[in-house]
Amino acid sequence: MGAEPEIIQADRPCPVTGTYEAEVVATRAREGHPLRNVMSKASGLIYVDPLPIEDLAGYYRDEYRKTYKNVVQPKPKHVYRAGYVALERMKHAGKHLVTNGRSLDIGAGGGEWVYLMDQVGNESFGVEPNQGYGSFARDSYDVEVFLGMYQDSVFERESFDMLTLFQVLEHLSEPVRDLRQMAEYLKPGGRFLIEVPDILFPGMKFDHKWHDGHLYGFDATTLEAVAAKAGLKKISLEVLPGNLFGVFEKVEEEVPVSDALSENYEVARSLLNKGRQSYWMLPNTYLKVPRRLGKRAREKQVSSSLKEPRKILNHLFEKNEQLQSVRAQ
Repeated sequence: MGAEPEIIQADRPCPVTGTYEAEVVATRAREGHPLRNVMSKASGLIYVDPLPIEDLAGYYRDEYRKTYKNVVQPKPKHVYRAGYVALERMKHAGKHLVTNGRSLDIGAGGGEWVYLMDQVGNESFGVEPNQGYGSFARDSYDVEVFLGMYQDSVFERESFDMLTLFQVLEHLSEPVRDLRQMAEYLKPGGRFLIEVPDILFPGMKFDHKWHDGHLYGFDATTLEAVAAKAGLKKISLEVLPGNLFGVFEKVEEEVPVSDALSENYEVARSLLNKGRQSYWMLPNTYLKVPRRLGKRAREKQVSSSLKEPRKILNHLFEKNEQLQSVRAQ
């Protein structure tokens, strides 16, 4: 992504604006093979163009977990890590977390969030396309997880108080359409919690931002715009180190797209370039490895001593003050 932008007519349109004019921001995946990512000039939304995988359903059912983590089911250390992340997500949801209701987690992975939602009194369910991970969730935590794509699930429309979509939206080929279809499961006024990677996060090396599984790169403005086009009103949107965490509400009326979208191409382009240039000047760049090693040591210590997935999660959950406070209510 140099000073002189390469402007093209993309093969597929920006899902927010329907326009094709875009700048090429990257031409290779982080593994080194060709992969073109473009930034819409009308919105600043970044997306892979053209799509690198034709059969996305088959890819996520059979290949994704093996490719991404080189496992077919989570290991004890993965359970500990995912349990910790689930508690962090509950903290970010804060007062918007639904308790004693019905919740559905789309892209449930190993089931840690579904199990956590059981602990706050919800009748909780999950959807997971990967057979290994979805079966693991069912067998390990006795939770209800539908194995397959969300479009094929048997849940009733407008039957849930809360939907969650964590690190999934960036993998979907039609984010506006998919969010709108998912929101059909929500009751009017229901909450939709969405977490995605922040493509503008300066703490990730530029060349590592691009890979086949991430079909979209969102910033705060484009995430809000995609949600608005799907009929979801922003309640809160938090920019975290590396991620965006949004709370949205399903509303009946049309949701206007923020005026900030019209200027977002220039803003996002500037921030993406700035992050690329500043990465090696950030202190956190050099603190990543020791911090990661410390985390991994704790994960190994706890997971190797407890071994069983449910025991690992219970160990984490019993120490969490927010969870204990919700349970006491």
